[in-house]
Amino acid sequence: MLPTAVEYPVVAVGDLHGRVGWLDKLLARLRAHPVWPAARVVFLGDLVDRSDTVKELVSRVMEVIAGKPGSTCVMGNHDQALVGAAGLDGPPRPYWVKRYGEAYDHRPTFRSYLGREPEYYSFADWEADLRALRDAIPADHRNFLSNLPWVAEAAGHVFLHNGLSPELDCPAETQLNCLRLKRWERAVVSPKLGTATDREFKPDYPVWLGADKKLSANPLSLPGRVQVTGHVMVDTPDVTPVRIRIDTSGGVREPLTACVLRGPGAAPEFVFSDG
Repeated sequence: MLPTAVEYPVVAVGDLHGRVGWLDKLLARLRAHPVWPAARVVFLGDLVDRSDTVKELVSRVMEVIAGKPGSTCVMGNHDQALVGAAGLDGPPRPYWVKRYGEAYDHRPTFRSYLGREPEYYSFADWEADLRALRDAIPADHRNFLSNLPWVAEAAGHVFLHNGLSPELDCPAETQLNCLRLKRWERAVVSPKLGTATDREFKPDYPVWLGADKKLSANPLSLPGRVQVTGHVMVDTPDVTPVRIRIDTSGGVREPLTACVLRGPGAAPEFVFSDG
């Protein structure tokens, strides 16, 4: 299992979406940084979709984590969608089977692993192609993607794909504990009556992983710690006392951004794939 407690210095890397060439450029710049020899790397999820080099990207992320013990990767909504739709960790989940086909840029993931795009003649064809995709994904990739934690933590920062929610009737620490346990249950998180989270509650899609995009810009504050997130593309790294957003790419443009954190109270430093 990947670690969920990380030591400083930490290098957080934003959403990758299969862009292994851009990641290699970013890694070249990071290797020249003075903190790199001691750093742990935290990838913020969304490894898959949008690029035909998804398979190579997942392999590279696994190599980086293996080469820097104590490093990790958290789950993004695209990773969760693939795992749920293709049944990488058990039976496919109907919500994700439908949602992944309708709303996600999945074709490059199929091309990368399966060598072709899925058929859309019928829903049965789609389900059959998801099974074929599952069988084409190497076992180590299936295991890696299926077991991504929902959160990683350092003394002064937490790393997750989206953010904590003010629309849940439970405090930030309770939400953080649910992330640690990978629990998303209405009875536990208690969506506030009348909120969008209450009206649109999806048992298979936690808001912290992406279901509520508002949380990227305006998460619930976690006293004593800063949330480091991706999920929503921003033009430049976006920093407040509550959170740091670093998805400057979205898999559609450079630069990829890394955030260097030397300690709990240190100001973030940013490294970019394009210099």
